[in-house]
Amino acid sequence: MVNKNKVSAPTGNLVHNHEHKQLELNGRLLQLGDWIEIRIFGNWVPGKIAVDTSGWYLLTPDQIGIRLSTGMTARLYEFIVDY
Repeated sequence: MVNKNKVSAPTGNLVHNHEHKQLELNGRLLQLGDWIEIRIFGNWVPGKIAVDTSGWYLLTPDQIGIRLSTGMTARLYEFIVDY
């Protein structure tokens, strides 16, 4: 199995959209399951958007949850698996 990853949008900052009670990136409302990358300590970390009773978080491919908040640097990301 080969993983191919493609960045599909410019870098921006996450914003909490109070009207829709969702996260927004570059004017686009993020949905559960959307793939994004966030910038942490100079590295891009991919994962998909998830939510629990404490709020939004990024679930990485290794099943690690990272809390998301307004101001974090992020970009949309397409995670493709070839078989």
